[in-house]
Amino acid sequence: MADTVPYWDSGEFIATSYILGVPHPPGSPLYLIIGRVFSMLPFNPDIAFRVNLISPVVSALAVMYLYLSTVKLISNYRGMIQNQIDSTIVFGGSLIGALTFAFTDSHWFNAVEAEVYAISTFFTAIVVWLILLWSERADDPGSERYILIIAYMFGLAIALQTARNACPSLPDHDRVVP
Repeated sequence: MADTVPYWDSGEFIATSYILGVPHPPGSPLYLIIGRVFSMLPFNPDIAFRVNLISPVVSALAVMYLYLSTVKLISNYRGMIQNQIDSTIVFGGSLIGALTFAFTDSHWFNAVEAEVYAISTFFTAIVVWLILLWSERADDPGSERYILIIAYMFGLAIALQTARNACPSLPDHDRVVP
């Protein structure tokens, strides 16, 4: 993890999280609120270190939800776990898949600096897991609560990059189109 301010947008996200300012368009209100909470953690004097902690924490959670989703997918495909070999295939295959994703170049570099991509990956992973959980329990009474939490997670994910996600046809504000 970056122990201080890394290059590109990370420094801007760290500074605006600390003061609850507005970064470049389209803005990242949820990230800034989470960044502000992390900037108030009382264990390291460097604010950049504290805000940079967001990405490793949510990236680890994303890998965990990827593992859980893969366990559900393989279990649904293969059927009930009946012996040690089935258990090894389901849990071992899921572990290998999740760890492979964790150490991929694109995920790793998003997991070590203050950027919105790690949280976006987390929301994708948790929504997939919730969809799989709902699909197992769709016929149970009260299963609509899973749909509600999925919709809520979608709403939080939209708050990561507000205008771009809400209306992808908007032009980029930071570049001039000839």
